[in-house]
Amino acid sequence: MQICLEQLDGPGPAGLVRSFGHRRHQSAAHREGVDPEVARWVHESLIFEDRKVGARGADQEVATQDKARQWAPMVFTYLLWIAIFTSAQMLLTSTIEEKSARIIEVLLSSVSSFELMAGKIVGMAAAGLTVVASWVCFIVLVVIIVPLATGNPGALGMLRDIAAEPLYLFSFILYFLMGYLFYAAILVGIGSVCNSIKDAQSLMMPVIIPMMVALFALVPISRDPNGTLAKIMSFIPPFTPFVMMNRAAGPPAIWEYMTTTLLMAIAIYGAVWAAAQIFRIGVLMTGKPPTVRQMARWLSMDRAGTTPRSQEK
Repeated sequence: MQICLEQLDGPGPAGLVRSFGHRRHQSAAHREGVDPEVARWVHESLIFEDRKVGARGADQEVATQDKARQWAPMVFTYLLWIAIFTSAQMLLTSTIEEKSARIIEVLLSSVSSFELMAGKIVGMAAAGLTVVASWVCFIVLVVIIVPLATGNPGALGMLRDIAAEPLYLFSFILYFLMGYLFYAAILVGIGSVCNSIKDAQSLMMPVIIPMMVALFALVPISRDPNGTLAKIMSFIPPFTPFVMMNRAAGPPAIWEYMTTTLLMAIAIYGAVWAAAQIFRIGVLMTGKPPTVRQMARWLSMDRAGTTPRSQEK
């Protein structure tokens, strides 16, 4: 079998390989008595097109704006992840520094442990919202200035419409607050029992793992925001803020928003209550950090520092 250079199916070695494969298929079809047209049709490459179901049930072509709207929540979710992680991490660091410098002991002479913990959480939340506001201002400036400078408002006009989507903005603020309160309560409790960042590293693993899982699930959930994986993870509180934000392109049903918000509120209440119990005892402790079992026992103590009789029995 000979192949001329003019018969190559494309330039380079890849074209040569395709040409040999094509000729081999032709020879096999000829030996088996298959019609050449049928053989050529069988070996033709398939071309898939993205289509969507329109408002009236007819299929329509998927435009660039539709693809951008599908993947836009993933960008919002990534920013949400960064905002929650950095804010909660700063809260952990400040708690450890104040404890190691004995500043907390001075503060506790004026306020209760719960008031101090709540003040730290709320203050860092305000700082986190300030960072988020700076991001929003930067995006607004880019969307306004770049089209004027380039004279091409088309692409950035689409970006402006997506960034200004009310559902995206509302979801971002709501899930930032809920996600921050949940993780901040856990980390402030961890910070209250540690004397250094090194001590906190081992206790932070149960917190870091869910956040990393949510980060790795960004792409699969963006591809199928109403799939089984997305729906299951939506009802698990450590994943809820990130998954529900990522599903905004779906969007989820109203009952899913209501149910996940209720579950998240319950989880936040439980996290704040547990953190307050641990913070009250651990913030004045020195030396080796307590074990998880010891901290679990603190949750059953009353404000006098004793275990209820029902627990002792």
